[in-house]
Amino acid sequence: MYVRKLELTNFRNYDKYKLDDFGDLNIIIGENGVGKTSILESIYICSLARSFKSNDDKVIIKNDALFTKIKINIDVQDKIKKLDYILTRDGKKTKINGNLKKKISDFISQYKVILFSPDELKIIKDTPNTRRNYLNIGLSQINKSFIRVLNNYNVLIKNKNDYLKKAYVNSNMDLNYLDIIDMKIAEYGVEICNLRREYIDKLNKYIKKIFRKFRRDDELFIRYDSQFLDKKVEDVVLLLKKNRNNEMSLGLTKTGIHRDDILFIHNGNSAREFSSQGIQKLILLCLKLAELEVLINDYYEEPILLLDDLFSELDSINQNNILNNLNKNIQVFITTTDINNIKPSMVKRAKVIELSRRDFNE
Repeated sequence: MYVRKLELTNFRNYDKYKLDDFGDLNIIIGENGVGKTSILESIYICSLARSFKSNDDKVIIKNDALFTKIKINIDVQDKIKKLDYILTRDGKKTKINGNLKKKISDFISQYKVILFSPDELKIIKDTPNTRRNYLNIGLSQINKSFIRVLNNYNVLIKNKNDYLKKAYVNSNMDLNYLDIIDMKIAEYGVEICNLRREYIDKLNKYIKKIFRKFRRDDELFIRYDSQFLDKKVEDVVLLLKKNRNNEMSLGLTKTGIHRDDILFIHNGNSAREFSSQGIQKLILLCLKLAELEVLINDYYEEPILLLDDLFSELDSINQNNILNNLNKNIQVFITTTDINNIKPSMVKRAKVIELSRRDFNE
C-alpha cells in the first residue's frame, strides 16, 4: 500500500500544496519550520482521522480559513483509492472515492501508519492515559470492533460517574442500577483487556529480538498492568461490588480498564524511572519496529512508516540497524534538516523532496 498523491488546502501553514510521484523511500528535507512534519501529519490524519500533534483538531486549520482539506490517493494492489478529509469549525467530513462516510469509523485505517517522532517519547515518560491512548490507536488500526467496544465502555463509565456524583450529593443510591451498569462494564472491560493483552503479547514477540540488535546484552519487554487481567466477567463483577463502597464515597469509578497501564522493563527495571533518555528513545524506536512486524507478520498488512527527524536522534551504527530492519515492501517517509545525516547510499535510492518557506503559498 502506497501514498501516490497528496494535496493540502489551508493546512497548517500551507495555503495550497500538492505532492505526487512518491517513491518507496521518501526523504523530506528542509530547515526547521518549513512544514516537514506537517506533511507526515497530513498522511497520519488521513489514516486515523486525528492528529499526532494536538488533541484539538481545529489547530490544523490555517489562520482564519473556514476549513482545511487533505486529499490523498493511495495505491491498493494497483487500484487507486481517493480519500478526502475535510475539517471545518463545525466538525469533520470524510469521503472515500467521492462518497461521503456517515461514520468516521468507516473512514479510519483505509491504510495503516506507524509514526516515530521525538515527541512520542511521552509514551514512556508521560501518564498512564498517554500509554492507554497509544494502545487504543494501535488496536483501532487492526480491529474495527475495538473502537465500538471502547466507545461503549467509555459511555458506561461516564454514566456511572455521573450517577455516583449525584448519588453522593443526594445520599440516595439505586443498587439495582449499579448492578446492571457494572455487569456491562465487566463484559466490555474483559473484552478490551483481552484485546490489549493479545496485542502486547504480539509486540513482545518481536521487541526483545529487535532491541538486542542495538544492545546485544540487554533485555526489554512490555508489562501490561490491568485490574481485569486474567479475570472472567463474573470475577470482575465481584471486584466491582467489592470496591463499590469506596467508589460511592468518592463519587468516581476507580475500578476498570480505564486505569490500565503498560511498563517498559529494561534489564529488570522500569525504563521510565531508571533508563537514560538515549535508551528511552531507543526503546521507543524498537517499539515502532515491533509494531511494524506485528502488522506485517500477524495481520498481513504493509503499513506506511513515518519517521520524523529520526536520524538526528541516532548515531551511524544505529542508523544502519534501522535500515537493516526495514521491510523493503513498505513505503517510508523520513524528515530531516540535513541530508548529510543520512547515508549517501540511502539518499541515492530515495525520492528527495526539498521544502522551503515559499512552499507555504504555492
